[in-house]
Amino acid sequence: MVGLVLADSSIVVLALPQIYRELDTDVAGVTWVLVSFNLVLALAAVPAAYAARRIGPGRAAVVGLAVFAGASLACGAATDLTTLIAARCVQALGGAAAVTAVLELLPATVGSERRAAAVWAGAGATGAALGPAIGGLLTELVSWQSIFLLQAPVAIAAAVPILAVARHEAATGIAAAELRRTGRPHVLANLALAMVSAAIVAALFLLVLLLIEGWRLTPIGAAIVVTVMPLSAVVGVRLGPLVPSARARAAAGTILVSGGLGGLALLPKAEVALTLPPQVLVGVGLALVLSALTETALSGRAPQAIHGGWTISARHAGVVVGLLALTPLFTADIAQQRRDAIDAGTAVVLDSRVSPLLKLALARRIDERLEGERGRVPTIGPAFEPLPSDPEDRADVLELRGDLQDQLDRGATHAFRPSFGLGALLGLLALVPIGLARRVEL
Repeated sequence: MVGLVLADSSIVVLALPQIYRELDTDVAGVTWVLVSFNLVLALAAVPAAYAARRIGPGRAAVVGLAVFAGASLACGAATDLTTLIAARCVQALGGAAAVTAVLELLPATVGSERRAAAVWAGAGATGAALGPAIGGLLTELVSWQSIFLLQAPVAIAAAVPILAVARHEAATGIAAAELRRTGRPHVLANLALAMVSAAIVAALFLLVLLLIEGWRLTPIGAAIVVTVMPLSAVVGVRLGPLVPSARARAAAGTILVSGGLGGLALLPKAEVALTLPPQVLVGVGLALVLSALTETALSGRAPQAIHGGWTISARHAGVVVGLLALTPLFTADIAQQRRDAIDAGTAVVLDSRVSPLLKLALARRIDERLEGERGRVPTIGPAFEPLPSDPEDRADVLELRGDLQDQLDRGATHAFRPSFGLGALLGLLALVPIGLARRVEL
């Protein structure tokens, strides 16, 4: 259940290009499909945790999952951006109730609060990393609506085992007897979580846009590429116990995430294979730092649902900050790089060996193609169809097409560099609260 809700903060990333085309918006507008969910989740997590204490975690989890399921159906049925964003907000409200309440239920299942915190943190990290890959597969194989429609039965299925607990709470009123005084949240650990989460936006959001909008991969192709991150996160979860110091684990994870983003910022060309090593660093680092900081924020603090709410709030507030900081930067950069690439491409056309009349015809078709792409990084290939029948002209046109597409791909790759670099810097800033924390040992 925790993985389902937290995966929802990133699961639509690979569907965003299709969503903004179908709903007639742009990248900046469709970003609010992500921002709205994460913003409401950040604002609602702590109040939802307090509500779970009042009515009982079992009832809060069941109600939250029911709301989440209903809102998921509304998302899948949305035909305009406003409706989709509104339904995403309701989804986040239900998700906040479910994900904080389950933290109170886990100790009885796994045997201890410490173990419950570790399982809860691991599920959240894995869900967040796995979300884009699942969303990409569903978008390509079915549709972007299927992402939300599938979540509804999964949420209902997750609620079924909790119904017995909810009925017991309703019959006995046991929740009121278990209220405990709430301690202060671990401010520095939560601050570090926010900064790391802001950085992770660059890996989960910008990398996907680079693959689909910059390098023109299909959603399923991009989904296969970004599965490297969740697979690496699984490795990171297994490596975590080998580093008993939470401070060291958090610092190492932060450095790995920032190093991976730095690697993405320095990509020399549009080559999918070059994204794989940085993704490994980000995935392993993600698992290490999120588990260390979440467990630290919860360690020795009761009730866990409240402090779990603070960690959720910090993480998703960081995601919102990252989205709002990075989106204007990369949209401005990609527009400028696109213009530069087109200017360079014009020079390529003029310098090519293609005959003057054919150059004029190609220039007209290329211009129409660029206008039809509505400001996105275009696939220039269709502008060269049909190819000339003369073998020599055909060879020259194919060479020109390859050179021009290379210019556009290079421009797209360079356009994302500042945003990846800023993400790496945000990650490194998390080392400050990690270093200042007096008690980060578990």
